[in-house]
Amino acid sequence: MDRTPMTSDVDEAPKEISEVTRRAVIDHFSIAKLSWAGRLQDDEFLARLYDLSKLPSYDYRYQDAAGDIYQHCVRNSDWESDWVFYDRRFNLMYGPDAEFLRFLCETVHPVVRPADDEVSTLVRVYNEALTPDGYQVVAGKTISGKPIFVAQSARRAVVFEEPTGWQKVDRQLQEMRLRLDSAETEEQYQGVGLLCREALISVAQEVYDPARHPLIDAKTPSDTDAKRMLEAIFEAELKGSSNEEARAHAKAAVRLALALQHKRFADFRTAALCAEGTWSVVNMLAIIAGRRGRRLT
Repeated sequence: MDRTPMTSDVDEAPKEISEVTRRAVIDHFSIAKLSWAGRLQDDEFLARLYDLSKLPSYDYRYQDAAGDIYQHCVRNSDWESDWVFYDRRFNLMYGPDAEFLRFLCETVHPVVRPADDEVSTLVRVYNEALTPDGYQVVAGKTISGKPIFVAQSARRAVVFEEPTGWQKVDRQLQEMRLRLDSAETEEQYQGVGLLCREALISVAQEVYDPARHPLIDAKTPSDTDAKRMLEAIFEAELKGSSNEEARAHAKAAVRLALALQHKRFADFRTAALCAEGTWSVVNMLAIIAGRRGRRLT
């Protein structure tokens, strides 16, 4: 198995969670003889966070990560128990803070780990390790009376709140907010704008359906033409005079998010407005797509 770190533009985001902290958390699973996947199989757990069919296989017999993980973790069980932390496909040891935190929060999800005592112990271990680096894992909303944990920055509000279920969109929003928390230079604030653009493209690709969302003009949008895809979605889904205000807000939020990323002199105010505009668009689309509803606790 290849343990060489995989890098990307997102990996270049400033990282506050040190390797020392990450290794302390990882070592706990080995010392306590505790499975990071809880009651799930390794492949079942990872499928909750990643599209394994789109990740490569390290075993020539299989086409994707889903195949080789099942083979080596379920069928044969010949990989070390902590293999996932060193696997370059997930890059948890050296990758963005958002990815590492998202993984930790999933290990204490009620579906993954129903035992309250195990959850309490893990959350305590996580927070002892993460607090010096400026993060904590805290209880958010509940499901069937059990908490769903989220990662919280010491300087800002909850980072992982109400995921849409669109994995790529959620990852980009999480990284966007983490970058906004840590940005200090003009270039770093511009990076927030770039992530806003990518999140809008991703959410447009998730929702846009040419058969259901006819375009305002005859020009077919490219796969990255978020503005035209989103305009078509809002026009089709928010029809009529009763939706005029919602339609106007949606379009304004799109324009705001797209315009602010091109500002030459980026600062916190510009980046924050861009992030909020993007967040607003995503939440409106999540409502339209039925991924936001009344929360029952």
